[in-house]
Amino acid sequence: MAKILVVDDHAPNRDLIVALMGYSGHQSIEAWDGSIALEQVRAERPDLVICDILMPTMDGYEFVRQLRADPAIAQTEVIFYTATFMEREARNLANACGVSNVLIKPCEPQEILRVVEHALAHASSPEMHPDDLQFDREHLRLLTDKLAVKVSELERTNQRLSALTDLNLQLASERDPYVLLDKVCRGARDLLGARYSVLGVRDKNGGGDECFSTWGLAPEQAERIKSLGIDGHIFGEVMAEGRARRFSRSDVPPSTSNLPVSYPEAECGLLAPVMSLNRTYGWILLVDKLGSQAFTPDDERLLTIHAAQAGRIYENGSLYNEIKRTAEQLQIEIVERRLAAEALVKANETLEHRVQLRTAELSETIEGLETFNRNVSHDIRGPLGGIAAAAKMAQDLIEADEKARAIRLLQAVAEQATMTEKVVESLLALARTSNVTLETRSVDMNALLSEVIESIRLARSAGSIPVVPSPLPQIEADLELARQVFVNLIGNALKFAAEAGKPHVEVGVIQSADPPVFFVRDNGVGFDSEQAKRLFKPFQRLHDSRFEGSGVGLSIVKRIIDRHGGKVWAEGTPGQGATFYFCFGESPLPCSAAT
Repeated sequence: MAKILVVDDHAPNRDLIVALMGYSGHQSIEAWDGSIALEQVRAERPDLVICDILMPTMDGYEFVRQLRADPAIAQTEVIFYTATFMEREARNLANACGVSNVLIKPCEPQEILRVVEHALAHASSPEMHPDDLQFDREHLRLLTDKLAVKVSELERTNQRLSALTDLNLQLASERDPYVLLDKVCRGARDLLGARYSVLGVRDKNGGGDECFSTWGLAPEQAERIKSLGIDGHIFGEVMAEGRARRFSRSDVPPSTSNLPVSYPEAECGLLAPVMSLNRTYGWILLVDKLGSQAFTPDDERLLTIHAAQAGRIYENGSLYNEIKRTAEQLQIEIVERRLAAEALVKANETLEHRVQLRTAELSETIEGLETFNRNVSHDIRGPLGGIAAAAKMAQDLIEADEKARAIRLLQAVAEQATMTEKVVESLLALARTSNVTLETRSVDMNALLSEVIESIRLARSAGSIPVVPSPLPQIEADLELARQVFVNLIGNALKFAAEAGKPHVEVGVIQSADPPVFFVRDNGVGFDSEQAKRLFKPFQRLHDSRFEGSGVGLSIVKRIIDRHGGKVWAEGTPGQGATFYFCFGESPLPCSAAT
């Protein structure tokens, strides 16, 4: 049995290596940074170090250089395990500092075990190739390129999470303060994943009226809560302190976290004041975090920001209308002044100057709104840190020998990570439909449809699926994008027809149309025709959570059809199914929901 030090700033990466080493019968110790690892090598004298390269305080290269500089520990065998995008350069630098084994993430467990056993069995004196100037130059270039990629990844993540900004945009543009509060209450519950939410505020004009909003409660429960007022119990304390508070049933003393008896029993809660810079108006309460036993500090920070933003907008309920009226008036004046200047052959320089001033004011107003949106986008990244925090909590639970709780926490982390990954994958798919080069060719739609039906059948491990195809004509289109249209529409139809007694999906074409108009028809849950225009907007879902999906499948279909110069639209009736029409060219038919 060998003693192996695992060095990585990401706990999940360390957990994987530690688990593999335990499987092989080795003892593992852990460090999350090179400087800490250096001290552990001196204290523990491990037989092998498996080390990441890019870490916050001391990276892997500097760690090995200092390791080799200490005669007492210089012979320690080191393996680099890193997700670098410049493998050749990474290996050259590794050789320069006496590391002969480099594993590139992701790596198969069998390969990791093979390299570890080989390193333990063939440990030798590391050969250093010192050229400090060249090494430092290559080291800096590699780290700089790696950091540039990380910055790019963060920017893409910000774009992929743009759906989360929708709530903030709604709040920023909402003119009715009471509708605003309702959106705040619902948005906070959805964003942080609570069983139910309650929001209570005083009248913003200083009157004695109180306003309540609830989401996730039965009507009778909501009415009982509204009758209590907003100042009692823990609510008054939070408003007086002006800061958020997390609580759970395990708090000591329990009286500090008790909700009034009219509230449903709660395992945990998060309460934040709704306040502006100068005044506290009320509070927002989230109860029982879904998939977790408690709300996290990141949840608290995000809810505090969310509530503070709502407080400011609530206090300035008329701000949007004033900005809009000012912008409209400025635009009118700009047009009038420009026309007057043209009529007078720009003779009036004073008038022209005033127009320029007005234009600058309007640009400044618009720029301010854009800056606000960017700041909001930045602030909502916080919840992602909750995954890391939950993983750290799981690690602490494992160290405390509370494996059952740790497993539940890790399962919740995995579920949240999977959901986030699906959103990211959906955003990537949506982006690819806009960026891929269109390669138009003659497409046999019958053969394509057969391939799609077979692939769906194999994916579902089913003997057959209830899809009835009709003869289809050949068309000019991009083959892969046309396949994606069929995959998304047929998959969508099968999903919503699954609850029908006898699911039935029909794929056909309106033969009289030129160009051909194809359709996919199902006998599923259907939809309200008034909601049809939302179908093709990203992340706009018309049905509840029992139907899985990210809400971008139909958006992808629309982008593909748009790129072919065509149209896509839908017709449906609740409980009676839906029909999706599309054509790869200008449609000759009227469409009630064409986009």
